[in-house]
Amino acid sequence: MKRILTPIAACITMLCACNQNPDAYVMKGTVLGPDSEGCEVYLRYGRTTDTSVVKNGHFRFEGTVQEPAVAHIILFSQGNPKPNAPVVLEPGTIKVTFNADNAIDIAGTPLNDDLNRLRGNYSELFAAHPNDILGVGPLMVMGRGNKPVFDSLYAAAGDFVKNHPDVVREHERLEQLERTAIGAMFTDFTIEHGNADGSSVSLSDYVGKGKYVLVDFWASWCAPCKAEMPVLKEVYKRFKGKNFEMLGVAVMDKREATEAIVPQLGITWPLIYDAQEIPTEIYGINAIPHIILFGPDGRIVARELRGEMIIQTLSPLLKK
Repeated sequence: MKRILTPIAACITMLCACNQNPDAYVMKGTVLGPDSEGCEVYLRYGRTTDTSVVKNGHFRFEGTVQEPAVAHIILFSQGNPKPNAPVVLEPGTIKVTFNADNAIDIAGTPLNDDLNRLRGNYSELFAAHPNDILGVGPLMVMGRGNKPVFDSLYAAAGDFVKNHPDVVREHERLEQLERTAIGAMFTDFTIEHGNADGSSVSLSDYVGKGKYVLVDFWASWCAPCKAEMPVLKEVYKRFKGKNFEMLGVAVMDKREATEAIVPQLGITWPLIYDAQEIPTEIYGINAIPHIILFGPDGRIVARELRGEMIIQTLSPLLKK
């Protein structure tokens, strides 16, 4: 028999259809184990963190996404992070299980099913998803810091992966690393108000002037940078002279923070303040401290020097 909707029934049907958001996801989670009650689960996506408290072994997240995106899900027990894993936020019902042995199962939607199946197998994951969000992570993991591998994967990627912000940044960084590799002439930069007296200063005020110049890119908040300072003080004490100079460049830091910590660290060599990301972008630096040795003519002699390696590199050069 043919079904005929009354006007009221038709309106209700249309209203229900409109309320079913095609971009909505629901994440239904289970935490197995005797100590799960009251634990917190964090869902981190970009700069956003959502929190859900585990009740009766279950937790839940809901939201919308304009397009699939990778987030990170972390279980916190008694304030300590426990298992964590990437999860794809995509329309549908996503099922997450934190097992008692700390393993995590994620399923329920197409991309999460594939991510769970191929987790850790970056080559297969990229091959299966060269043009969606699941292709971004494998490319970044396998190609980070390795230009030949990155370029090979980049050539095989689709436009979605190539245009992803993380991939664009790493592509540009690797290009800059190639331009500023060992043997290349230094690339100059100028920092307005970068001198201690507030005047303008350039890298070329120090580099390319007939001396070896060791340049330390660092920040006051960086623990490894501060740990390197005793070695740098010894280097400056041992080698400072007509053939050698040392320069610190404070990056990604507030000027007042740099000024406050300089006396504490006992820095006596010249400094460029408030350089922010200008030099790190030029030299493709993605972690600090990053120490570069420039030759008397301004060419790059060595990069990523640390600890005893600095002295081992400088000793034979300065004996000449």
